[in-house]
Amino acid sequence: MVGTSEMIAPTQQDAQLAAEVSRRLSGPIERSDDIKIQIAVEGRTESLVLPQMIVLLLSQILKETASGHAVSVVPMDAEMTTFEAADFLNVSRPYLIGLLDQGKIPFHRVGTHRRIRLEDIAEYKKRQMETSYAAMAELQAQAEDLNMEN
Repeated sequence: MVGTSEMIAPTQQDAQLAAEVSRRLSGPIERSDDIKIQIAVEGRTESLVLPQMIVLLLSQILKETASGHAVSVVPMDAEMTTFEAADFLNVSRPYLIGLLDQGKIPFHRVGTHRRIRLEDIAEYKKRQMETSYAAMAELQAQAEDLNMEN
């Protein structure tokens, strides 16, 4: 389940160091250069090339840490409890239960408890965001048609 790993908030020093590393990585990331890291183990140094996907993920982690936010990496096939899923969607648990019962989000039961895959919750959240953005774009177009701009 998602909530089993401990969240540790970054210290001020962690945030400052993350901001510096993020700044130093921003150039190579934008140019899509290979990123090499050096690891010193037992008196010897090894250079490793990081896959581009890892570099992008690392960049996001560093930016969040630099802002003082705790970060957690969770595999997409992880399962969530209804409490965790409701928190992820920023809705109440009873509202989430309603969405599950209406079939809007797939789930399965473990005994009497509902479990929702993170991938399914993330997909639902993405669809909701797309619907919201479409509605905002339509409202903006209507406002422009009626000369209601700022």
